[in-house]
Amino acid sequence: MEAAAVANGKAEGGGAANGMSGVGRGAEPWGAGPEEDQRENLEVPNQPADAWVAPDGAFTKQVLRPGAGLDKPTLGALCQVFLEAPPGAPLGYPTNRWAQLELGEGDGAWDGLVDACLETMVPGERAELWAPGRAVLGLHLASFAPVPEPWQLDPAEKWALALRHKERGSELYRAGEVGAAARRYARALQLAMAAGPAPPAPEHARLRADLHANLAACQLRLAQPAHAARNCTKALTLRPQHTKARYRRGLARAAMNDLEGAGEDFRAVLAAQPGNTAARRELERVGQRARERDARLARAMSKLFS
Repeated sequence: MEAAAVANGKAEGGGAANGMSGVGRGAEPWGAGPEEDQRENLEVPNQPADAWVAPDGAFTKQVLRPGAGLDKPTLGALCQVFLEAPPGAPLGYPTNRWAQLELGEGDGAWDGLVDACLETMVPGERAELWAPGRAVLGLHLASFAPVPEPWQLDPAEKWALALRHKERGSELYRAGEVGAAARRYARALQLAMAAGPAPPAPEHARLRADLHANLAACQLRLAQPAHAARNCTKALTLRPQHTKARYRRGLARAAMNDLEGAGEDFRAVLAAQPGNTAARRELERVGQRARERDARLARAMSKLFS
């Protein structure tokens, strides 16, 4: 099914067929200064008993030196950070030197994790950061320049920012950076939902539907069919004629073995677009799978009563 998602994965607004699949955030980080020995690999034997685990389980943080104050950076803040990482770590942010980074603007595989950790830190704090795969990074937040919270922006600013993230998400999707694209689409959706009234105006409903559908395409590529199906349903609620969302929900349902639901979606796509060869091919596949399933059940039942 994933291959089929790639085949029909063009993102709204210019995505390409070779590439459209955390909640938003992406995957996957010592907390010393640059003068201290650098770790040679990403494996850590044990995490401290007093380490703090993020509520969503995305990462674990051990504070090495507390900071001062209560304010913490949010998305868009300009942060002065020393980010320690071993060679080859998949980070877009500068590493192993002091640098200014805009929180949320990194598109490396681990940048979303760094963002999430920095949002829990106060100036002066130094910490070690672990991902579920035992990867470890070091973060030292010296200071940050705050930015307005999304709720403080006016609607026009929110829509403009949402469109910027949508366009960047499509660029990343075309480049094969699916996780980073998903983070951009999720951020665009948060802004879009905060920007407009409920129910949204037709042009806003279309944008939100496209974002849900694009995020679903990313989630299909990331083997997250349940999330993809939910986003497709949201897209269809906003725009019932969204055939890409309908097709992608069919793929997601097929991946979850909801063959009847998948068949309904593919038939709906074909009713709207009789020449859609991808939908016809997938309908034939789920039909074949359903027949094979029914044959297996029939054989099992015959054995029970033989």
